[in-house]
Amino acid sequence: MTEIPLTPAPQASAFNDRPAGTFVPHEHSIPADGPQNRVERERRRHEKEEIAARKMGGMWRGRCCIPASGCYGRPGREGRKRRRICLAVVTCVIVMIALGVSLGIMLSRKRLAPPPVEQSLFVNLTGFPPMPTGVLTVAGPDNSRSFDGCTAPSTLWSCELPKELHDSVSPYNPNQPTVAFQIQFDNNPGLHWHVPNGKPPTPNATESSGPSSSRRRAKRFAPGISPSPDPPSFEEMWFLGNTTDGIVSDDKAGEPTPFYISLLSSISQPVGSNIIEKRGSGLVTRQFGIELPPPDLKEDGTGAPARLLPEVRQQPIRLYDRGLPTEHYGFYTYFRRTIYLRSVTTLNRTGVIDDVPLDKEGGSRESEANFLVTWAETRFLMQIWTNSDATKGLLLKGDKPGIEDTANLTRPGTMPYPVTMKLDTHGGDPQKKFVWAWPINERQQIDTGSTKFLANDLSKGGTVVNLRSSKNPSFGGFDGGSGGCRCEWLNFVEKR
Repeated sequence: MTEIPLTPAPQASAFNDRPAGTFVPHEHSIPADGPQNRVERERRRHEKEEIAARKMGGMWRGRCCIPASGCYGRPGREGRKRRRICLAVVTCVIVMIALGVSLGIMLSRKRLAPPPVEQSLFVNLTGFPPMPTGVLTVAGPDNSRSFDGCTAPSTLWSCELPKELHDSVSPYNPNQPTVAFQIQFDNNPGLHWHVPNGKPPTPNATESSGPSSSRRRAKRFAPGISPSPDPPSFEEMWFLGNTTDGIVSDDKAGEPTPFYISLLSSISQPVGSNIIEKRGSGLVTRQFGIELPPPDLKEDGTGAPARLLPEVRQQPIRLYDRGLPTEHYGFYTYFRRTIYLRSVTTLNRTGVIDDVPLDKEGGSRESEANFLVTWAETRFLMQIWTNSDATKGLLLKGDKPGIEDTANLTRPGTMPYPVTMKLDTHGGDPQKKFVWAWPINERQQIDTGSTKFLANDLSKGGTVVNLRSSKNPSFGGFDGGSGGCRCEWLNFVEKR
């Protein structure tokens, strides 16, 4: 007879084996909303935390926790407190490690040095005086000559930097601007720079016509040389050399050289693809049918900063008075000079035009100005004296204490030659040469719809040759002579 077992044979369990305390109780599926169940919700949160801790404790037990009960999965308030303290400690350690690594990297990193300035290098060419090339400076030049009597009030013309830039030249005076420039050498074998001089103009006192369109301009340049703006014509250079700049030799316009100069905004700005400020396109027609260029603006629509000196690119340098004590390299260019003013026609009690105190020493601040005055076709002239050791000595180095002790910013700068720099209103295009003022509204925007033309008397303080109103192009240029408003800066003293 078949024996019947007293107990059934063991069967496989239909449920997965899970450690006790590692699953969510059934009552967690019942909602516990409302303020009356606040204690219940807190109990459920603690249970979930302990479940997660037990699961982690099961994974790591025997690996990093020494107690047999496990430091991760201990139930109750003590376990929760220990886990939170451990989490806070671990977080602090990680933050401290990350902070230490970041500080170590930052403090050990070498400070970034300023961009290197190209060292000056003398170029010796047969037939030319030695010429320094590279980025050079004239620092703290003396404002040896200043005349503002060509207009009224006299604050319309100034030889000082705008007030916003006064501190940039400290401890030098606001009328002692540091000028940075770069001289380049054209060593192209094609001799593109060698453009023979033209025929000097023959003045005819009886001729009166429009401006001549046959002016000779040197437009052949080596690859990589792109002057901006265009250089003056040979006829005008001859005219100003004869009537204004005091050229002694018969070559009043000088001789072409393979050197080019660019005026920079700072020593760290070498010549790039274009260093001229981008200007608006088109012309704005104003009073009497005269077309005026639009003002330079910032991105917010307000006026650009006032400008005392130009920024120009790769202007040809010429050699004047070869072999004479007055031998020098030189160039000149034209630009739109601007100055912000509080008033342009201030009257005192006696009815005489007087200066506004806020407009002195470089004009008013842009935020206080009521007018933007523009001097179109202002001329900037630079002369580099190459044969004057017996008559000119450079300014003493560092004679102004307190400035940063660098060769670029300390008097007389890095230019090894004596240098003269001038501002005046001689020459230029008579069809563009005007002085005018635009009002500035309460939003600091320039009102180009209201133009006030201002006087510029070139006969004041000197003489004038072939005034532009004569419309006589046979002289080769207009507005020569020695009068009018002007500024002059020197980095040297005359030897006795």
